[in-house]
Amino acid sequence: MERYKQPLGDNHTLEVYNHDQLIFSDQGHWLTPLFALERFLLTYTGPRDCLCAHDTAAGKAAALLMGRIGVHKAHINLISDLAVEYYESKGIEISYENRIERLQCKTEELLGKMDDVDQMYRMLRQRARLVRGVALSVDNVSFSYPEGPKILDNLSFHLSEGEQLLIQGDNGMGKTTLLSLLLGKLKPTSGSILIGDKTVDQLEKRTIGYIKQQQNEQQFPVSAREVVSMAVDPSLNSEDRQWEIDTALRRTGIQDLADRNFFTLSGGERQKVSLSRTLCQKAKLLLLDEPTSFLDAKSRKTLVDVLHSLTVGEMPTIIIVTHDKELEKDLGWPTLFLGEKHD
Repeated sequence: MERYKQPLGDNHTLEVYNHDQLIFSDQGHWLTPLFALERFLLTYTGPRDCLCAHDTAAGKAAALLMGRIGVHKAHINLISDLAVEYYESKGIEISYENRIERLQCKTEELLGKMDDVDQMYRMLRQRARLVRGVALSVDNVSFSYPEGPKILDNLSFHLSEGEQLLIQGDNGMGKTTLLSLLLGKLKPTSGSILIGDKTVDQLEKRTIGYIKQQQNEQQFPVSAREVVSMAVDPSLNSEDRQWEIDTALRRTGIQDLADRNFFTLSGGERQKVSLSRTLCQKAKLLLLDEPTSFLDAKSRKTLVDVLHSLTVGEMPTIIIVTHDKELEKDLGWPTLFLGEKHD
């Protein structure tokens, strides 16, 4: 008998082998062990050419997570028909001890009506409370400079943890002003802004990540890697810091720029460095101001891919201010159009 099919030991609820070598085990319940496995594999450098999992129970949710993780073979003590169907559709070799029509849990019921893989994965992370994002409430916010016209007038919108929003509108309609209000650089003339349950000036450092439209042109010798490293949690050890930096550079496709002087890079390259920096920051609220302004087609695709991976994986709350009509099509996010005011 293959090792992964042998009885689970030491109160384990999940064991994962590569071929016959045990590389991971967990004693948790529901989907917790599989999410722990997903985190483990982010830093695991050993062989993974044939991942084999033994789980106590698997519905469609467990099957979906194993498929994303890259499991090749699975042995399940108790399996549902929905799980069998999903495993088979992904070409995962399965064996099991007991099979039932459906697991009696709300997650199984919800997934039974869904077929979009990313949507299902997002829902599972939300139910597991693995969403990084923070709620945002903008209530009846108005802003005007002294003796000036109203730039924003009774603006209200609300985002829950991990939601996304595009903000569009012609020049002079208050988009830049709104970002300044969210960042705490300006204060509303009336109304309120809450990020989570706090005002902007009460937030912990690193809560908001901001990628601005234009970069500071001041020249001094600093590499792209050093710019990215400024955002890494200083409490991490040197090995973990290096891993965070390398991962962020890889996600944005700029590993080859790591040692270049940041101020010798093109506008599009600087934007990707800034995005890498924000990834290292692990912001709960991410604000981007015209992020496609300097990007060529390839860099633009990289940006869209990274944003998509964020919305499926870490799920920070994201707001993008843009004139780019095509970005709305590419991302498929809800869009807020600001009215005719003067910036």
